[in-house]
Amino acid sequence: MPLKVILADDHPLVLVGGRLALENAHIDVVATAKAADELLSVLAEHECNVVITDFLMPSDRQDDGFPLLEKITKDYPHVALVVLTMINRPAALQSMLNRGARGIVDKRAPMDELATAARAVHDGETYLSETLLDILNEADETSVAMPGTPLSAREAEVIRMFVNGMSLQRIADQEGKSVKTISRQKRDAMRKLGVDHDTVLGDFVRDHGLI
Repeated sequence: MPLKVILADDHPLVLVGGRLALENAHIDVVATAKAADELLSVLAEHECNVVITDFLMPSDRQDDGFPLLEKITKDYPHVALVVLTMINRPAALQSMLNRGARGIVDKRAPMDELATAARAVHDGETYLSETLLDILNEADETSVAMPGTPLSAREAEVIRMFVNGMSLQRIADQEGKSVKTISRQKRDAMRKLGVDHDTVLGDFVRDHGLI
């Protein structure tokens, strides 16, 4: 069955262009919305696998942005959420991920990227546009560790392959991802483990029975 998506944005050109790009990739756009309240209404009426929504949509109510992400992930935990935004501040991007977004697409990216993001998050992966991934990777250099936070299945697999001797390039080739994506997944995993050097990563992972 085709992937079912709801697309929300207050700009008509984004709705038309995004819908066309998704449908050309054989993804079924079951509904569209131009505001946060309208998005919540169509979500209640239409079954979907993925929601792709603008982060900020003008409204008389203050229900977009972070409150919207939190409500969707709370009320529809089975739906994968992708944010479409021009925001490029590292803290804001990380907060979107922390509040349940599985993907963030840069509005300046080609519309074709919406289909790639939708399929990735539906498969349980985290997806970020390359421009946003670069921003978060740079910010990670000064970020703090998050020991005790569980690894995602993808992060655990990347760490397992890396510790077993595979290079990031080889992992990327095998998984069909970019090296930047694999590098970020490895870095996120190391932050969660509280490990800051590759030289001790292998011993830590083996000592804790993580592979």
